[in-house]
Amino acid sequence: MDFPQAPPRCIIFDLGDVLFAWSANTTTTIPTRKLKEILSTPIWHSYECGQITRDVCYELSARQFSFPASEIAEAFAQARDSLQSDHTIVSFLWELKKDPAIQVHAMSNVGKEDFEELATKLDWPLFDQVFTSAAAGMRKPELGFYRHVLEKIGIAGNQVVFIDDKEENVQAARALGIRGLIFGDSTVHTLRAMFESPVGKGWRYLFQNAKNCHSVTDSGVAFADNFAKLLILDLLRDQTLIDLSWGSRKTWNFFTGKTALVPGGFFPDDLDTTALALTVLRSPSAEIVSSVLDTMAEYVNDDGTFQVGYPAASAARATIISLNSTTDIF
Repeated sequence: MDFPQAPPRCIIFDLGDVLFAWSANTTTTIPTRKLKEILSTPIWHSYECGQITRDVCYELSARQFSFPASEIAEAFAQARDSLQSDHTIVSFLWELKKDPAIQVHAMSNVGKEDFEELATKLDWPLFDQVFTSAAAGMRKPELGFYRHVLEKIGIAGNQVVFIDDKEENVQAARALGIRGLIFGDSTVHTLRAMFESPVGKGWRYLFQNAKNCHSVTDSGVAFADNFAKLLILDLLRDQTLIDLSWGSRKTWNFFTGKTALVPGGFFPDDLDTTALALTVLRSPSAEIVSSVLDTMAEYVNDDGTFQVGYPAASAARATIISLNSTTDIF
């Protein structure tokens, strides 16, 4: 059974030409096209990776393009002064920051000195972390840079959405399972749809209540049960939403801890919950699996259905439980 994809738990934004715009038109003698050419050279890439300083970068670029280093420095200074944040995106990210289940990060190819100057222009508290090529020693679209970021944020790639204006950078992200979006006029609308649709809101509720999703009766009685958690894992395949592991147990109880709504307060381990646990959790040792299946086989009725509980005195049966148990055995 297929289920709608969960909204991301993390957004990673590029900076230049995404979160803020800038102009290459300056009052210097360096044409706009040449200024952008400098940005695409191996010399500039070395600067972005922290291998050379900005001054050295300007000197080497001056030799390659036959412009004075001071003129190149002035052109880029004017370009930095032209930076303007996209207020629509900034406002949207501040909205997301209100949800503690969502992380917001930036990832940029930027040299050390340029990044330090950007600190006066951007609202850095907007981001949980800012990952720069200068600090990582790698730049987009190198896959190692993306792996470095995923390791630091501790979130799987399929739970991350990455926004960049360059297609090669987005394709690199997608190669690691990250949901990549090429930045455009509809980007914020697309992101809102991810988070604010009914499905998105449902997932966000699960994220916000991860490992604490209790069942609630029509009369308002809340209780913790293993069965609901196992169903969540079975249907959504997201281990971070639950706090269950097989451990050393051989059978499972419907309830987690204290029994609720049962006269006398006792509820035995049951085949249904055990069968579901055996199906969806990481399998324990082969010996335990074999032992569990042998025990389950002892509670088959003459007509082939399974008893609900493990105690032999219980004669109750249910088709669903038979199905779950038979699924395990076969």
